[in-house]
Amino acid sequence: MLSVKNHEIRSLISMDDVVNCIEQGFSDFYDGFFTMPLRSTMEVEGGTVLSMPCYRKRGKYFTIKVVSAFQPSTKKRTKMIQSSILIFNSKDGSLKACFDGDEITAMRTGAASGVATKFFAAPKSKSLAVFGTGAQAFTQVEAMMCVRPIEKIFVFSRDLKTSKNFSNFVSEIFKVNAAPGILKDLKGTDIICTATPSKKELFNLNNLKVGVHINAIGSFKSDMVEISSDIIKNSKIIVDSVVSSKKEAGDLIQAEKNSGWEYENIFAELGSITKNKKYRKEYVQQNSLFKSVGLGFQDLALTELLLKKIDK
Repeated sequence: MLSVKNHEIRSLISMDDVVNCIEQGFSDFYDGFFTMPLRSTMEVEGGTVLSMPCYRKRGKYFTIKVVSAFQPSTKKRTKMIQSSILIFNSKDGSLKACFDGDEITAMRTGAASGVATKFFAAPKSKSLAVFGTGAQAFTQVEAMMCVRPIEKIFVFSRDLKTSKNFSNFVSEIFKVNAAPGILKDLKGTDIICTATPSKKELFNLNNLKVGVHINAIGSFKSDMVEISSDIIKNSKIIVDSVVSSKKEAGDLIQAEKNSGWEYENIFAELGSITKNKKYRKEYVQQNSLFKSVGLGFQDLALTELLLKKIDK
């Protein structure tokens, strides 16, 4: 059985590769090429365990990803999310490979935001705000750098030291001006990415400039909220899956429960947008929000790409 670690995954593919792969994956998902049950959720003491199976119809493989999400509680445990992806031969069910899922999850999630940003953010967007400082936040930055000419990054964290360290790291890697941000910085920010486990909105509509694009990827349970209802009510909403968002997108679930917003107001699933290659957001006075909960086909699509790279 093939075993692939996170550092090996990074050596095989670039974020540009992943953005292209995930864009095609969304298109295939919209066309019904995947069998993908809703992921199951199991609460355990101190955390949540998620199971995500997926199969590409007439494909060579099916995958099952197991994700655990725990709040770090000791100095020894610094990672909130850990995962593994099992890849099976779809002809006989034999186990072909086991991939560390952390890097794949982070990269495909960043890439999904990258795809949404390609279609909905103003083409000349130069400023980015990122909420969070973990692996997911890093790949959000990485994907934004791939699809827009970002020159300035504002980093938001509950801990100033962590924010400064992340800013310095991002500055060194991407050769861009990055620094801790404050809410008033959002008035001049073109793109916002949120990658936190928050249960309370991170900012409000009056903090934002008109025409901002937001990628919200942190919440994956009904009681988790990063984005306020007033933003949701005043934005063009794009989701990865309407069905999944009704179960897992806490931001949207709470907006429906506590405000006049309804799921019928969703503009589109991202897959439908990727089918129209001519679609691009003109710089108009309208906010857009991509709400992602993460889907199993993204993991399968990326593992397919990785296996092709390895087999060459």
